[in-house]
Amino acid sequence: MTATLLFQSFSAVLIGWLLLHYAHIYHRKYLFYWSYSFFSLAIFLLGSSLGLWLVDNDFGPSSPWRLINLFVITTAGYMQIAFLVIGTISLVKGTSINKFTFIRILMICLFIAFCITVFKNWDASGADLRYLTRIGLRYFTAGLACLGTAIYILRNDPNPIIGKKIVTIGFFVYGFEMTFLGWLTFENYFFNGSDLLLYLIPYHGLFELILYPIIGVGLVVWLLEVERIKSKKTADQLKHLNLSDALTGLPNQPALQQFLQQWSLVAQSNEPMTLVLFGVDKMARFNDGEGFKKGDQLLIALAKRIDMLCRGKPFYGRIYGDVFVLMMNGNEKNEIKKAEKIRQKLSRPFKLSGQTFHLEVSAGVTELSNTSDHEQAFNQANLALMFAKQRGGKQSLAFNSEMKSPQNSNINFENDLRSAFKNNQFELYYQPIWSSKNRIMCFEALIRWQHPSRGLLLPGAFLSMLQQMRMMIQLDYWVVDEAFKQAKAWRKVNTDAAKININLSAETIQDGSITEHIKQCSLRHQLTPQHITVEITENTLMQNIAIGTNTLNELRELGMEIAIDDFGTGYSSLNYLRSFPADVIKFDRTFVSDQSNHHLNHKILQALIPLCHDLNKKVVIEGIENQTQFNQLEELKVDGFQGFYLSHPLAEKEAIKMLTMSKKSMVKAMFNEAPG
Repeated sequence: MTATLLFQSFSAVLIGWLLLHYAHIYHRKYLFYWSYSFFSLAIFLLGSSLGLWLVDNDFGPSSPWRLINLFVITTAGYMQIAFLVIGTISLVKGTSINKFTFIRILMICLFIAFCITVFKNWDASGADLRYLTRIGLRYFTAGLACLGTAIYILRNDPNPIIGKKIVTIGFFVYGFEMTFLGWLTFENYFFNGSDLLLYLIPYHGLFELILYPIIGVGLVVWLLEVERIKSKKTADQLKHLNLSDALTGLPNQPALQQFLQQWSLVAQSNEPMTLVLFGVDKMARFNDGEGFKKGDQLLIALAKRIDMLCRGKPFYGRIYGDVFVLMMNGNEKNEIKKAEKIRQKLSRPFKLSGQTFHLEVSAGVTELSNTSDHEQAFNQANLALMFAKQRGGKQSLAFNSEMKSPQNSNINFENDLRSAFKNNQFELYYQPIWSSKNRIMCFEALIRWQHPSRGLLLPGAFLSMLQQMRMMIQLDYWVVDEAFKQAKAWRKVNTDAAKININLSAETIQDGSITEHIKQCSLRHQLTPQHITVEITENTLMQNIAIGTNTLNELRELGMEIAIDDFGTGYSSLNYLRSFPADVIKFDRTFVSDQSNHHLNHKILQALIPLCHDLNKKVVIEGIENQTQFNQLEELKVDGFQGFYLSHPLAEKEAIKMLTMSKKSMVKAMFNEAPG
């Protein structure tokens, strides 16, 4: 009997330690309470074993040692019941007890233990009544508590998960057995019942020894399933944030890209679809006159109107600024009339804060098929919208080949670029780079230009002009300063992932003064350069190897990492891989996207990735756009992953939300739900 009690005690301690371990990892109050319950049970069982030893060694019922031992095990026995009930309530309702309540529960258990200890202790004829109060009453109380726990969980937690089923069945069986034993003690005392209790008691310890691990395993399985469900829910929320416009709640540009990719896969060959961009005429003038707050109210009202008019269409949403998108089935000639009708309805007066505003909307229309270049189609629609506004607005225009973007030849575009620096129109978007452990390693900073009339422009629309104007160094200096400022702010949100990669041009590297500028930014923002990684292309370094290498070595001496971007598209050779002062090798997206040479590219990666690791260089793969590509690359033991499948470039606020999610260790579930 004593050996069984010791084994039971060891089992209870092991389960209590396991629950306490997970409680510290997941910070769940109910796990703390349940671990206390099992620790209390262990004390009760150890005390019971000691009590048997005292009886065997002729310590009388009134012996101080037996009384002290009885007081301790009775207190522990009722503390076990109390923590079991408290943990269950905490699990279902998410509540916890304060310090005062804890002390009050302890005092109640101590009072009960004291009363039971001294009750009939010096009465020679009260042995049966003492057994009833000390043993039978606890059996009955603990049994009812376990039965009540099982019923309470089933009624208040509807999640049909297997861990909960194991726990509730375990509690129900244990509660029934304890209640039955308690009832037998009452029956024997009051009704002189059968001798069934004498046959069952010897097997009670063995029964508990088997049941404790089952309940413990059930609790752990329950916890892990609950965490999985919460992770999935968080991932769904994160996915929604990534694919929804923060102001209007409509789908955003990443959502449009995802829709077009999915549509391209299922559409029939050359099946047409019409892309329409709506934009508010003279939106900048409205913001200047009424303020940006009322401008946002206008965009929200316009979004509601679009939602009402376009419901049932394949896709609609907000892309940027005052530009909204609509996708319609059919070719451009048939759908442009429908687009014009929608445009006219969108142009009806708006009432904001008791005022009526008469604003017109223009539209740019183009046609695309499942084999079209989506970015090119978007640029065509954007160009048609721009021409519609330039011709006075209030109209829908379809793109034609005569519409040429004047951005590289128009002197006004050059003037706009010079003004962009003065008016702070450049913005950084941030695309996360994920580690092989499904966490954010860092963010790559990508330049964008918020043009006052053309909206958000990608680098391809203006970088070539900046190079012609010899203003790349000025832009790179601004990017460096912005990256230091952003990384310093992000450290308050997530210190592990508050690292930013920046792209530096050949002009900046060859100029050689970037090192001093980085030192100044480090002092100004009180942030060490280790938080910034410099990305350059092979072609950039090859323009003047000596000067470029010196500059990169100076940056590495500051503690910065150097990444070779677009590796495999320039002067790639094993000699350069060995000699370039680089810490990270970023393989170009063509190794992933070129499906015609998929097997060859895969073989090249299989050979080069271990070589890079042998040279102490990290490896990042760019351009991951679907689950299949991700799974294939994950097998190659790559250090980092980047691409639209994992995340599109994010604005500052969206990046902060992702940093916050990553800090809560919930990003892993995103890989199961990521857009692709």
